[in-house]
Amino acid sequence: QIASFRRFLLFVRDTIRWEALTVTPGLRYERIDLKQSNYGAADPDRNGAPAVARNQVDVWLPGVGATLAVSDAFSLVAGVHRGFVNPSPGSDADAEASWNYEAGLRYQRGAGSLDAMAFFVDYQNLLGTCTASTGGDCVIGTQFDGGEAAVHGLELVAAWDAGRALGSDWSLPLSAVYTWTQGEFRTSFNSSFAEWGNVHEGDELPLVPEHQLTLNAGIDAERWRGFLTLNYVEETRSVAGSGPIPAGERIDGRTLLDLSAEFDLAAGTTLFASATNLTDETYNVA
Repeated sequence: QIASFRRFLLFVRDTIRWEALTVTPGLRYERIDLKQSNYGAADPDRNGAPAVARNQVDVWLPGVGATLAVSDAFSLVAGVHRGFVNPSPGSDADAEASWNYEAGLRYQRGAGSLDAMAFFVDYQNLLGTCTASTGGDCVIGTQFDGGEAAVHGLELVAAWDAGRALGSDWSLPLSAVYTWTQGEFRTSFNSSFAEWGNVHEGDELPLVPEHQLTLNAGIDAERWRGFLTLNYVEETRSVAGSGPIPAGERIDGRTLLDLSAEFDLAAGTTLFASATNLTDETYNVA
């Protein structure tokens, strides 16, 4: 198979400020021409004429964000944006379409900051794609329609520069990021996509862990810096469903510890190194 596409993109955006309120509206237009040429397994040398499939997508994507500065340290933020993922060349699936909503607050004073953001994604059509890690009897790249679905959650980000707070010449950044997420299908259907299968309205989305936590600690000197990151992801289901996760469909939770470092050799030249999964944990991802 040979896949190709041509994309025409046009967008306009403006920033409107009125006293403590900043509003950023925008509109994006895309036209995508997709083409797939399939010679088939019987013609590996591509001597014959291929079967050609074409798709064309025209989409308008509006969005708006707003920030209200309540004080020098505290602000409220919100946004509404249209989400879109185009189908693959030759795919019979519809494009993925959604509305994305978010609202929250930001606080920053001195060496510390705190962000709290609630989000809601309303899918008119959820798109699934067969990959090498999804499993199941599907051709890699094949796409599947998942109908209506919804994802909502909350993200908290706390950061503090201990070095700045203590008056040190070095920066000692510390941060924590916690995400709570829940997602469900809003329609019932049968799918040949292994991650979905026989879906009932209200079933949980696969591969969406409810709880995730990332802790970061670092040191940043004049010419060198190092960072230690701990990331925890709770267990999740590999196939859509409800209730307790069957053992054969459960992806166990895991905790990973990563280390990275950088050293500035000269202006514009940096030496870096990283070590991921320091504890050598073995875990499943799909």
